[in-house]
Amino acid sequence: MNEKEELPENMREDNLNEETKSLISSLPSHKDFLGKLYNYQGCWYYPNTLQGVLNFQKGFKPQETDIILASFPKSGTTWLKALTIALFERFNNTSSFHPLHLYHKTSIPDLTKFSPSSPRLFSTHMPFHTLQAPFKDESSPCKIVYVCRNVKDVLVS
Repeated sequence: MNEKEELPENMREDNLNEETKSLISSLPSHKDFLGKLYNYQGCWYYPNTLQGVLNFQKGFKPQETDIILASFPKSGTTWLKALTIALFERFNNTSSFHPLHLYHKTSIPDLTKFSPSSPRLFSTHMPFHTLQAPFKDESSPCKIVYVCRNVKDVLVS
């Protein structure tokens, strides 16, 4: 089996741009049982996930009505996102694009699928300190909802 058949997409290095390849060559790395991890801003990422983080930090232009839901994995992000989408879309059933499927095939979202109209809803498992990069020059025009749960509650739910 080759790497593409063995590893999930977010762990591969096949979708990295040259800037990211250059960056990861200088980052501390560790090989675990699934693949290579890179330490960026105090967090460990697989290559394509790191590409998504860098794309967000460099290219995300927040709008005033944007909402970002963020949490540690398995902490209720999908449930909260589904409830929020239900509130946004309760009177609008004409969309052929369902926001819950934004990351269906890759960990790097295609932001062109979002309509320029508001509100836009994003969900992520990026740590809070990595979410703040796009807001340095602005007075945080969008809302960030960071879900924090007790580790024991996450384990048993």
